[in-house]
Amino acid sequence: MASKKKQEEARQDAPQDEQKNVAGKKSAKTDSGKEAAVENDTGERKTTRKEKGEKTPTLSEQYKSLKEKHPDAMLLFRSGDFYHTLNEDAKKASDILGITLTKPRAKSQGEFLASFPYHALDTYLPKLIRAGQRVAIADMPANTQEKKQVAEVREVIGKAEKKAEETTAKTEVKTEAKAGKKADTPKEGEAQEAKAERKPREPQMVTVNGQKVSHAHAFQSNINPETWYFTAKLDGVQLRPMRMHAEDLAAYQKKEISVEQLMQTYYPSKLAPKVSREEYAANHYLSDGSAITKMNVYKEHDETRKDYGRYKLYAEVGDQKMSTTMTYADLNAFFDRTVTPAALVERNFGEKLHLASHYQQFKMPEGAEIKDILVAKDRKSGQWFISVDMGERGKTDKKHLSYDDGFSLFNTKTATREQLAAKYLSTEIKGLMAAPKLEQSMGMKR
Repeated sequence: MASKKKQEEARQDAPQDEQKNVAGKKSAKTDSGKEAAVENDTGERKTTRKEKGEKTPTLSEQYKSLKEKHPDAMLLFRSGDFYHTLNEDAKKASDILGITLTKPRAKSQGEFLASFPYHALDTYLPKLIRAGQRVAIADMPANTQEKKQVAEVREVIGKAEKKAEETTAKTEVKTEAKAGKKADTPKEGEAQEAKAERKPREPQMVTVNGQKVSHAHAFQSNINPETWYFTAKLDGVQLRPMRMHAEDLAAYQKKEISVEQLMQTYYPSKLAPKVSREEYAANHYLSDGSAITKMNVYKEHDETRKDYGRYKLYAEVGDQKMSTTMTYADLNAFFDRTVTPAALVERNFGEKLHLASHYQQFKMPEGAEIKDILVAKDRKSGQWFISVDMGERGKTDKKHLSYDDGFSLFNTKTATREQLAAKYLSTEIKGLMAAPKLEQSMGMKR
């Protein structure tokens, strides 16, 4: 009893600073475990991180955070009236879209920055997708409470790619759940170390542009089992699946066709050498010396037109204004920048511009014995027609010459009769070459 009384007297005689310190510690632990302001030994008020408020993540920090979750996607950050891309994404966007690449003064804005107005998204987004980019849009939060969170990502990807991602995500969740049950075990630690030391997958091929092709494979359609698609990843970016030809599928299943051959068939523009930006900007002259004053690629938005929704090529050469629907090959070559403006215009408008280069592609079938090529004007209609006399094998039907081909033959003289005959009558000429001679067929009838 005497010892207890001495302890109580000692507590009462204890310095007030120590009593305050003990009381302060108790108050810090109360209030359901939440943080609160406490006092230190000198009686000064210590402000907690909660009272100061958490620091808003910078644009560069958000980019790094989202890039870890979506390494294969190009990130677009919406901020006010603009979309911004950073660092390596900014370089790619500048290269594909032709927008200015800048180096921000503030480190919080990243190493490189490329921006465009928000209303131009409908124009630029299809270009990025056509260029093989996998795009993710990050909407920057507006209020202070939301700013504490990382920007939410909306991905713009195809259905097949989205389904593949969902499957991968489910697998990762299951793996994490299993790992949680067996956490901190020696075997698991060894497995993680082995996984960390695993070397990255070697590319299946490297293009002339130095891009790495990986994950090239064929897969079966879930809707129609008879349909197969070929796809691959280029520098980690998923390419649009392409429907395979029956002969290619058979060769693929027998392992008789290489990845390079499949890439050449279904993604030829990805393997073609890229045209430098300097060469692309300088090459605006056609083979006859005329200059291209304007050229662009656009999507037809007039719903009354038959080519509504299709991409079209528009060009102005001198006083001529021309437009045409683009082929899939030309469209890919344009977006992949493997063709110059002059080559693209010459390929699509060579006939209208009466260029000799357009007619050099037309050649008569090998071994064709031509007696005469007839180009005559019909008196009633006033139109010009072309036909071929193959002597004993007979004559072809008459084909109507277009105005541009007739102009090239008679006025600019950039086309020959042989070239026009090959252009209009190659199929009929080959048919007469395969048929027996006229005298023999008459003898058989007798």
